[in-house]
Amino acid sequence: MDIRITNALRRLIDLGRSYEDRAPEAIRARVRRKIVHPMRVLAHVRRILAEERPGPELALAAEIAAILHDIGRFAQLVDLRTVDDAAAYDHGAEGARILAEGDILDGLNGHWRAAIIEAVRLHNRAALPEAMDPDARLVAEMVRDADKLDAVRNSVNGLLHKELTGRAIKYGITVHDTEVSPDAVRRTRERRLIPYTSMRWSNDFVLFLCAWVHDLHFAYAYNRLIDSGHFEQLLDMLPDQGPFPELKAQLRADLHRLAGRG
Repeated sequence: MDIRITNALRRLIDLGRSYEDRAPEAIRARVRRKIVHPMRVLAHVRRILAEERPGPELALAAEIAAILHDIGRFAQLVDLRTVDDAAAYDHGAEGARILAEGDILDGLNGHWRAAIIEAVRLHNRAALPEAMDPDARLVAEMVRDADKLDAVRNSVNGLLHKELTGRAIKYGITVHDTEVSPDAVRRTRERRLIPYTSMRWSNDFVLFLCAWVHDLHFAYAYNRLIDSGHFEQLLDMLPDQGPFPELKAQLRADLHRLAGRG
């Protein structure tokens, strides 16, 4: 393994454990999850790289960005007791600041250092800006796809137990078997993303996650949603009445088409 990847992993784990050690007992498990999450994102990024086969420099940058993308989360969670970027600070921007001002990326040339910092800064934005360095964009897209795949996994596990996690808690969503916001239905029909702030019900949140099929970039991500069963689990959580049968059929067909299976 490249020593620069080993160094990024060591620095992430050391930083995470330092925050875990001084965190109140009530949130230590959450801090540990913030250490483990980048490992799952890294695993997805490596599978994307295996299929896409970019040059070695870009592959290295993508792996390091995957490891470090949430490095701004630890202080947010332990010191401010929140993972809400609106209530505290943007953890992507904070992670970029940590990387720009520190020595974690020593050993990388200026171009790839800048690409990693930009990918970390933008990984959690609703959309990437039009004007981006092409290498930074590709690294960011890989991290964003991988991050979404792990977020879907986490959200499915919570929703199966009628427990909301992450964004759902952050935006005050209420669990309800049948309620849905008209805006969530309209945006799903129009194949548009659903803004965080427009969600009110758990069915809105499920549609929000499903709509991510229109914000993925790589064949691996589409196929992983199918092969993991997570997308079908999300669809199964939606009612079989009102607008939902039509929406489920559309979302399923879209995913299979984008994966090259439909």
